[in-house]
Amino acid sequence: MNKPTTEQAIDASQKEGSAETPTLLTLKHQRDLKIEKLPSGVAFLWFDCAGKVNVLGNSAMVELRELIQAIKGDDEIKAVIIASKKPDTFVSGADLHEIMSFESKEQAHQLSQDGQFVFNQLENLGKPTVAAINGPCLGGGLEVALCTNYRIATNSPLTVLGLPEVRLGLIPGLGGTQRLPRLIPVKVALEYILNSDIVSAERALELGIVDKIVDANILYEEAEFVALAILGGKAPVRAANVEDPEKLKKLFATMTRSIKIRLKGNYPAPVKAIEAVHLATSATLAEGLAFEAKSFADLASDKSSSNLIQLFFSQDFTIRSAARTAEKTAGKELKTIGIIGSGIMGMDIAKIASTHGINVMVKTSSEARARQMTETHLAFEEHHRLAPSNHLPEHADITFSHELSILSACDMVIEAVPEDSKLKQKLLAEVESLVSDDCVLVTNTSAIELIELGQELKKPERFVGLHFFYPVDKMPLVEVISHPSTNAVTNARAIALLTKLGKVPISVKDSVGFLVNRLLTTHLMEASRMLDEGYPFNWIEDAALQFGLPMGPFTLVDELGLPLCISVANKLHAAFGERFTPPEVMQITAAAGFKGKADGAGCYHWDESGKKLEINPEFSAISKMKISEAKASPEQIIEIQNRLVLVIVDEAARCLEEKVVRKPRELDLALVVGTGFPPFRGGVLRYADSFGISNLVETLRQIYGTTKPKREISNLLTSMSQTGRRFYSSGAE
Repeated sequence: MNKPTTEQAIDASQKEGSAETPTLLTLKHQRDLKIEKLPSGVAFLWFDCAGKVNVLGNSAMVELRELIQAIKGDDEIKAVIIASKKPDTFVSGADLHEIMSFESKEQAHQLSQDGQFVFNQLENLGKPTVAAINGPCLGGGLEVALCTNYRIATNSPLTVLGLPEVRLGLIPGLGGTQRLPRLIPVKVALEYILNSDIVSAERALELGIVDKIVDANILYEEAEFVALAILGGKAPVRAANVEDPEKLKKLFATMTRSIKIRLKGNYPAPVKAIEAVHLATSATLAEGLAFEAKSFADLASDKSSSNLIQLFFSQDFTIRSAARTAEKTAGKELKTIGIIGSGIMGMDIAKIASTHGINVMVKTSSEARARQMTETHLAFEEHHRLAPSNHLPEHADITFSHELSILSACDMVIEAVPEDSKLKQKLLAEVESLVSDDCVLVTNTSAIELIELGQELKKPERFVGLHFFYPVDKMPLVEVISHPSTNAVTNARAIALLTKLGKVPISVKDSVGFLVNRLLTTHLMEASRMLDEGYPFNWIEDAALQFGLPMGPFTLVDELGLPLCISVANKLHAAFGERFTPPEVMQITAAAGFKGKADGAGCYHWDESGKKLEINPEFSAISKMKISEAKASPEQIIEIQNRLVLVIVDEAARCLEEKVVRKPRELDLALVVGTGFPPFRGGVLRYADSFGISNLVETLRQIYGTTKPKREISNLLTSMSQTGRRFYSSGAE
């Protein structure tokens, strides 16, 4: 990359104190930022970058530095308001594409240092400054605001503030780690940065990040009033934070220890963030900024940051594409949806729809069940009404009935009954005869092909699948399954629902297990095979955790429920043959009738609160599994990890061959947001590229050659190995 740094872009003669300092008249070439003077002596410094949002790219930072110098030398300007010309956004932070294009750590370091220099100039302008915030104020945008004397935000729901860098494998690099802990309590600032919190204006006011909230229509008048008040010495002065050094010492020690244990060294950014905030409490601003810039550069050149940013791009692209698709449903808004089934999944879908303003009709299995659910819901409603301080969102109605007729006026009906194809077929056909012709029929199935479930429908074009993941309120992913007859309007209306619910929709082909459950079952079956072969149970669990997976495979089996895992495995075996032959331990466990976490006993025992206890001795006895008191060697851990993960890569390659999903980035995103595949690895296919395709194929040959059942490596992987291709080669994703 040959882009000039801010230092290089501005001639030394333009620096403070030079006879050549630019004036507003000599800066007519400004493109991203502009100055507007008011008769009062207050000037607006407007951000108006090309595109829909304001980003702090190289050109914007060059212009900001020039304008600050010009403002300093302009006696007509008495105070400055930082604002955005765009109607619904403030500043959305750094240009991530520029960060991704760095060719060296030195370039990243220079970027951070240059930006810090500009922001220091703004902070030390010598004239009152006010940030007038309407819309997203994120990353570098918030770091700009932190340099001003006063921050006003609007009460618009679009106004949110945050420092999301740690989530992207970075830390704030333009002073955020130093200025925020000097503004608000250190513990609050540290948690805010570590969690990458993005909060409403109201919450930002509570935290002390902003000083005032106003209606959007008076934002600029209020900003001018405050700027003049500061100029006249009449603005309130915030008291400085005084913190106990001993308490701070314990805080940083505790947080560092907790982060290192929880993240196992896989995510370096949180540790660097703690160190940077710690310096804000014990060093000068200059020393803290120097550490921040170096740490930012170290992290920007780390592979985990690149992977996290790529995932961010993939998720952002997917969500934006879904929003564009949803726009095609104009005139067909989903006001009321029906749910068939009042079990855990059905009620989770009902609750999230209700909290997003959609009325819900729930068809229960019996009159008694409807009465019970109504009483439970009314009690919740009363609690919500009496406790407004609990921040529960306003929500629409949920109505319960055992009569199918409750669904007659719904715009969409979602069937969420157990995985019984005959039952689902029957219910869908009954609903079709009851609802209007343009009502969308949806099945929430985890593995059964829609072509099978829709056999009795007269209008299959309005039938679509939505595979929600449990727990629905926490899992962003939803697989959208279209069968050959599903029309574009039906698909768009299904995606419109998911967009309204804030989900990440991934379109997948109608096939057994779809995408995520097919790949997840591959992983769980391989773990079970290793158990059959005598690998210690605890070694397998530990190897998965050390790889970065959120839980071991046998813990996951209990979480999902043994009956569901075994049901999906059997369906995949029937569809794809020998490579999905259920391991012996699965068959034994199925016969024993263990359910998993839901009834307190599976591979483990679970208490009533859902806490995992000891290994279930009955499972241990029937599976004849081993527990090793000795720790596995690094070589043994790698061997187990290769079996747990590389078989997923092989099956993922088949999914691409069969067009179950279109792009590697969609597959990677689905596994990360749907299963918790470690984000720092960028997804299973990015991991495959970093492993090396030829090395991966050779490792799989060894695994398949020495284990049962008989398996062949996918054609796609074999071809890639022979031709030297990668999943993400030449930008093809």
